[in-house]
Amino acid sequence: MNKMTAAATAGLAAVSLSFALVGCGSDSKTDTKASTSTSTSTSTATSTSKSAETSASPSPAAGTNQTIQDYLKTNNIQETPIKRGAPGAPNIDLAMPPGWSDAGGQTPDWAYAAIVLDNPQDKADPPSIIAIVSKLTGNVDPKKILELAPGELANLPQWVPLGDANQSTLSGFDAVQLRGNYVKDGKKRIIAQKTVVIPGKDGLYVLQMNADGLDGQEGTLMEATNIIGEKTAITP
Repeated sequence: MNKMTAAATAGLAAVSLSFALVGCGSDSKTDTKASTSTSTSTSTATSTSKSAETSASPSPAAGTNQTIQDYLKTNNIQETPIKRGAPGAPNIDLAMPPGWSDAGGQTPDWAYAAIVLDNPQDKADPPSIIAIVSKLTGNVDPKKILELAPGELANLPQWVPLGDANQSTLSGFDAVQLRGNYVKDGKKRIIAQKTVVIPGKDGLYVLQMNADGLDGQEGTLMEATNIIGEKTAITP
């Protein structure tokens, strides 16, 4: 049985994402199965941007590009990972693309939600889309979060962007998105990322979705992310 892993730390450091489904041996497993198209909020595991790394959340790739995590540490901003059902958190109804299924027990502990392609070309390494939600408290500038969001992907091994980062929206909230190629375990991969800022009464919520797969599966990933972008609903 496969389990989902990532080269990432908990919360928004997980934007360094080298997501892939790999063979047994990962600890990043949760017993809670998420619903397919989920209205969300969560009981939260509280941690700051300086929290200790766990086996379910290995270290992000080091690099020269400034990241959201750098900004959080420099400005003493607290980060709280959010899961479904968290009191006060926005309700996020993530659309489910046809041909994809909830990752269930393969969803990393630190993730808000995860889905995988039902019939991939390589069953040992199917495309996946993982969502992360964090609440940021302190003197947070939403524009700075969006500005620095591309930094983690730019630090991935042999990163080659496919175009510039683009400003966009998701369910009416400001966002930034980008895509590109990188290399993991000697294999070229494609990744697309969208970061969304959601103002809340008790902090700034950040939703980040990462679609990852082996190179050559861009069409499959883009079709899925387009549906998610069009049909996902966020209620503060």
